[in-house]
Amino acid sequence: MLKVRRIRQMREKPREHCAIFGVTCDDIGYSVSNFLYRGLIALQHRGQESTGISLLKTGGNIFTYKKNGLVSKVLKEKIISQYWGNVGIGHNRYATTGAVGFNSSLYMQPFHFKNNEIEFSMAFNGTIANFDEIKKRMDEMGRIFITDTDTEVLAQLIGSIALGTEDWPEILKLTSKLLDGSYSLILMTSKGDIYAIRDPLGFKPLCIGELKTEQRNLYFVASESCAIDSVGGFFLRDVKPGEIVHLSHQKDIHSELIINSHRTAICQFEYVYFARPDSILDNVSVAEARLQLGINLAKNDPILKNPEIYNNAIVVPVPDSGRSVAVGYAKEAKLPYIEGLMKNRYVHRTFIMPGQSKRKIAVKDKLNPIKNIVKDKDVILLDDSIVRGTTTQQIVSLLREKGGAKRVHLRISCPPIISPCYMGIDFPTKNELIAGRLQLQHGDNYLKAIQQVIGADSLVYQTIDNLTQAIGKTKNELCLACLTGNYPLKSLQKLAQLEDSIVKSRI
Repeated sequence: MLKVRRIRQMREKPREHCAIFGVTCDDIGYSVSNFLYRGLIALQHRGQESTGISLLKTGGNIFTYKKNGLVSKVLKEKIISQYWGNVGIGHNRYATTGAVGFNSSLYMQPFHFKNNEIEFSMAFNGTIANFDEIKKRMDEMGRIFITDTDTEVLAQLIGSIALGTEDWPEILKLTSKLLDGSYSLILMTSKGDIYAIRDPLGFKPLCIGELKTEQRNLYFVASESCAIDSVGGFFLRDVKPGEIVHLSHQKDIHSELIINSHRTAICQFEYVYFARPDSILDNVSVAEARLQLGINLAKNDPILKNPEIYNNAIVVPVPDSGRSVAVGYAKEAKLPYIEGLMKNRYVHRTFIMPGQSKRKIAVKDKLNPIKNIVKDKDVILLDDSIVRGTTTQQIVSLLREKGGAKRVHLRISCPPIISPCYMGIDFPTKNELIAGRLQLQHGDNYLKAIQQVIGADSLVYQTIDNLTQAIGKTKNELCLACLTGNYPLKSLQKLAQLEDSIVKSRI
């Protein structure tokens, strides 16, 4: 029991949603540094702790530069102007609370691996569930680790497999068969090839694009299509679950192979919160999905049938991810959509800020109600999710006490999050999830308990059926583990059951 808790709390592994971006150009004299910068800027929402790039220099040498901070602060013109290369990859990192060395460049990406046998650089987004098992096998082979991240374990595994073959698609195929987890990975070889791979269940998003001119051809791989748009590229398609794609300045862009799975498990939270609205993920417009989530909420909202509330109501989003949902809700309800909360854009996203104390302080700095708009109104407040509950509680309190709202009716586009995520999102343990904890304490009455804790006058969550309908994917295509407690990987199901028993023993 203690071992499980220690692993979850102390291991400095990238349990996160990060951003990866890669580009290759067939003009060997052309430098792609600026493309890396622009692509990573477009993906800044996926990670704000550190950023880095790896470039292939003339002669086959890989150069890597990475530091703590936002893309604009790390990859300044003075930096990117100094480093040339026609092939490169980049990474934005969102790190959870970690162990000693958290700020060390060793824990940042891209991860540049070099020994007397092989050299490559890789950027990784995901979580390897069988991390300990693989690390133990590497230890037994005499491998020495300088960090405690699954990124380094993955690099050591790839390097070990490469001893037996120089065929990179085969190396990555064998690697994938040994991995149990969620991941999107891009790897740049010392010969100038970029390989992109997505796990067989497709947890993490990944897509490819191109930009062809009379002078040169460029090919891109990115966590989201918005990054390809930002560099003026043409979005081709998503990387399929289990697919290995080869980007080459000699052979263009092509699929090497696909490792088939009986189902997919695309993270539903990408559509609810993480992805940028202008992205297309697995053939689904994020903006349209969020709009439909709002429409579905309004179709099933009982307060809209109450004239006293309806005639005094305004629809207010929690910026920014609540906007599309609120627009859909207001459209369906035929109520005014009003920006009743002013956002300070110089405060980081509170959900992905490491540390609960920082998140609580950031809410007050980040949002301020517009009194003239919300005073004496029935505010129908649209937000994407409730995780721990403290942020939502503060927003409801701000609208009522500082803004003067008559009532606050909370509408959430995601169903209740009752279970931790082990696949790469910083969802806490079940005991820290307000829905998970109160469900164990109150049973079927847990939604009412959540409403009372948060202080809302009414609370309505999205249903799972309406969530899948809005996204346009079936339950067998999405990962809904945080909403249902049913995990697509058996190893995680066992871990979840163990954590449930821990929480129940403390109630």
